[in-house]
Amino acid sequence: MTSLISGVAHARLSAPDLGRMRAFLEDFGLIYVDGDKDRLFMRGSGDAPFIHVTERGAPGVAGFSYIAANEAVLRDLVKAGDAAGVEQIDEPGGGKRVRLRDPNGMEIALITGQTPAAPLPPRPKTRDAAGASVTERPARVRRFAHCALTTPDLVKSLDWFQTKLRLIPTDELYVGQEDNTLGRFLRINQGETPQDHHILFVFRGAAAGVHHISFEVESPDEIFVGFNHLDKSGGHDHVRGIGRHALGAQLFDYWMSPFNQMHEHWHPSEHMTEQSAFNRIRIGEGMSYDYGERPPERFVKQSSPLVIA
Repeated sequence: MTSLISGVAHARLSAPDLGRMRAFLEDFGLIYVDGDKDRLFMRGSGDAPFIHVTERGAPGVAGFSYIAANEAVLRDLVKAGDAAGVEQIDEPGGGKRVRLRDPNGMEIALITGQTPAAPLPPRPKTRDAAGASVTERPARVRRFAHCALTTPDLVKSLDWFQTKLRLIPTDELYVGQEDNTLGRFLRINQGETPQDHHILFVFRGAAAGVHHISFEVESPDEIFVGFNHLDKSGGHDHVRGIGRHALGAQLFDYWMSPFNQMHEHWHPSEHMTEQSAFNRIRIGEGMSYDYGERPPERFVKQSSPLVIA
């Protein structure tokens, strides 16, 4: 069966200082849309009305929103008792949503009917009369791509996402013996329509939380442009990269927000269909599988707390 969702909408974070968060996100490559003393909305260059919202509160992650395959999905979830009711969305783009809770209590919203934003024009690739090759600017972030969750009950969490949202497995990681599963990558199933390698990575952790949230940039070059800008801007906390994840053939670069929520610049070169093979891969301790240097300890142990209303 195809998935109940057709895409990824936005991440919902929590932070005590929205001004500091906005400054970081603008250097990261997101664009201010709207906000007040309690909420901050940021967009990318694509047509999503926003892809990142921060609510005033204790540092952490409040949840994620996905695009429902159709409006009937929302009604069916209410009818099944998985959601309290269909709500009108009072946020940029409007639309409707239902709110679910995963096994760890995190909010997972399914939305439909948002009014798209006008995509921003692409960066010019031809140098003009006054131009130069070297530019110093934030990365061009296009869209919210995926997230990684930590959970003390891996089996229960995986079962929920695969059953409730009908996500399907892409790759599974184990350490030592095959029954010592570390985590699993999950993707959207839309038949033969190509999809990202994953929209979700769920892996075993001491506590429920969020390892990172990921944003696709417009081209591989933007990974390097973004690193240079964040590095030269000063005061930003670099965690890992620039590197390449072997699974999914993805370039990456990880930065920590001022409130210890890890953000990734990401660009993929592999996509999947319903027929793509599922693989189980043995990795070393500390996630040592990727190309390049071994991941630093803080990357391996990272988990932002859930903020549960």
